[in-house]
Amino acid sequence: MALPIDFTTLRTPCYVFDEAELRRNFADFRRALAAHWSPRSNVAYSVKTNPLPWVLEVAREEGCYAEVVSNEEYARALVCGFPPEQIVFNGPIKGREWLFYALEAGSYVNLDSQRELTWTCEYAATGKRARVGLRANILLEKHCPGETLSDDRHGRFGFSYEGGELARALEALRAAENVEVRGLHMHVTTLSRSQKVYRTLADFAAEIIRGYGLELDWFDIGGGFYGGGPANEGAYDEYVRTIREAIGDACDPARTELLVEPGGAVVCTPGYYAGRVIDVKDIVDEHYVVTELSRINIDHEMKKTSYVHEMLTDATESLPRQIICGYTCMDSDRLFTAVDEPALSPGDMVVIRYAGAYSLSFTPQFFIEYPPAVYSVADGVATLRREPWDEQPPRS
Repeated sequence: MALPIDFTTLRTPCYVFDEAELRRNFADFRRALAAHWSPRSNVAYSVKTNPLPWVLEVAREEGCYAEVVSNEEYARALVCGFPPEQIVFNGPIKGREWLFYALEAGSYVNLDSQRELTWTCEYAATGKRARVGLRANILLEKHCPGETLSDDRHGRFGFSYEGGELARALEALRAAENVEVRGLHMHVTTLSRSQKVYRTLADFAAEIIRGYGLELDWFDIGGGFYGGGPANEGAYDEYVRTIREAIGDACDPARTELLVEPGGAVVCTPGYYAGRVIDVKDIVDEHYVVTELSRINIDHEMKKTSYVHEMLTDATESLPRQIICGYTCMDSDRLFTAVDEPALSPGDMVVIRYAGAYSLSFTPQFFIEYPPAVYSVADGVATLRREPWDEQPPRS
């Protein structure tokens, strides 16, 4: 696939976002929802995945909601133009005042902790209506072994359905005046991102809805999807069809809004991470290529060993093995090993694809260099979205 711009014209190191592909991803997921669920559905973009204000503004312009999991993310969504009624407030760390604000302003609020139950009842006791959802915890690993990020027992979020905690939370809310349970949240992060996971989540959702007689305004299946870009065409449709088939007649798509919370599934493929080669050298039998890039800017957990990438070079000869390294003083800052690829020289460039998700939000402030610049590209024209920080040497 062709690159969206001549990367050699940009100040490096940098992140680059293909605006057209990002907009297509948002629009295509929304189209799949409308086609296979109903127009009462929407994408709630996961702000934590990449909180760059420009990304949030594109999501809003494409008709998406914002999904937030903290007071800070809620505030950023407001600053980026999302009205409160288009913000989905999730997670177990909501602050009391922000929870009250979200309830008052008409946000989608999915409760995820005991203190939030208490606060919701306190809010409703003042005579104000509290419309909330509950996050259900199910033993997903038991039903989809090896496909979740939790241990061999269970995840730690939400209210346990099998353990009875969900029933107790629902009972407490139903006993409170002015509280209405109108939503169900089923998010579980997975390794596999398989259709089986979402079918299982929707199956349990149907059981919960029927078992507790819930009448939902919204059903939030959560995130954790894959998709985006030409290579994953049709992925969004498959997910929504699976969810719709599994939920059956437990809720009416014409009345209940389906919410999905994609992050990487929409923002990963439009992103690139680019930097120039600084130096090359041989140490005994290894050839090292030092770049402006760093593993800490794209793989904070130091787990990956390969990336889809491009080498921008005029080299006509190849080398059997080159270790592509980052700029930090950590010996572990080795991004990948290039095998039988063009021999890189100082000034050449390495461009890593699919770098749009978490790369910005997970980049630690490891004080060797400042964070990279960020560009967006539309119709071959680059626009600087985050200024690169810089330090100049003192004048003599």
